Amino acid sequence: MKIISPKLSSTQHSSDLRAWCPSSFESFLFEMDHIINSCEGKDPFPLFRGQINSGWFLDSKFLRFSIKRLFKLTNHHQLPEKMRQNISFHKVMTYLFLLKGTIGKPSQELLEAEKVYAIDPWVEWFKHLQQYPENDRFINGTFLLDWTWSKNIGLYFATYEGRGRNRVVSSGDGALWIYDAVSTGQILQTKKLDEIMAMMENAEFLNGDKTFPLIFHPTTQIIQSRSKNQDPIYIAQMDFRYDLADKWISYENQYKKKVFIKLILPEDMKGKAAQYLESKNVVEESVYPE
Repeated sequence: MKIISPKLSSTQHSSDLRAWCPSSFESFLFEMDHIINSCEGKDPFPLFRGQINSGWFLDSKFLRFSIKRLFKLTNHHQLPEKMRQNISFHKVMTYLFLLKGTIGKPSQELLEAEKVYAIDPWVEWFKHLQQYPENDRFINGTFLLDWTWSKNIGLYFATYEGRGRNRVVSSGDGALWIYDAVSTGQILQTKKLDEIMAMMENAEFLNGDKTFPLIFHPTTQIIQSRSKNQDPIYIAQMDFRYDLADKWISYENQYKKKVFIKLILPEDMKGKAAQYLESKNVVEESVYPE
């Protein structure tokens, strides 16, 4: 992504230009398109992730759940920085995650489908757990974070919380993360996910040398209705010491470029965001079609 500033003088921003806060919803849409149009390459590859709380980090559910369960913390970033950023912490979390793949695995149906259709059964299994966390057992969560090709789907998840009768426009400021995947040169993985997990047992990974976030979106997939409508793509948290943003910031500093921007959606704009999404038919029935 080009190193850019907000187009509108009314848009507030952090000193490092990584977080922008527009003054109106119309300004939000304008700045969003400005960021998208600044993505690199002849074939730009912007990805989006909506979060209802702008203060949340880009950590995987596996890490969040594990820290809450192991350390009894309601906020996983309450863990002392000196402890979390220790390589021993990364190793312990890695072994715990790999244990998930030991006590659980894709169904026999998925393993058979791999032989016929060349799918990645581990991506399919993790994808199912991402969409249906109620079916997750033992060690909760995966190391994949849900992103999407669709700016409107990203905005949906920055606006709403809950589902069905419990679905409401969320309180507090939300955030739409925009990541320029071309800017890091790390596009799609050619190795299957189980091969990546096997590599995670090697010393260079456990010592933090090969831990850049990886993108998973196999060419051949079994289409789930939710996945089809949400246009998901998955980014793996490979370093449990740091969230995705921390790893990307390190990359930005090294190569003097911009990788992502967090666009803040203030609470008082979420009502207009909901109206906008309804006008685009991005509603619960389309996002969660079952």
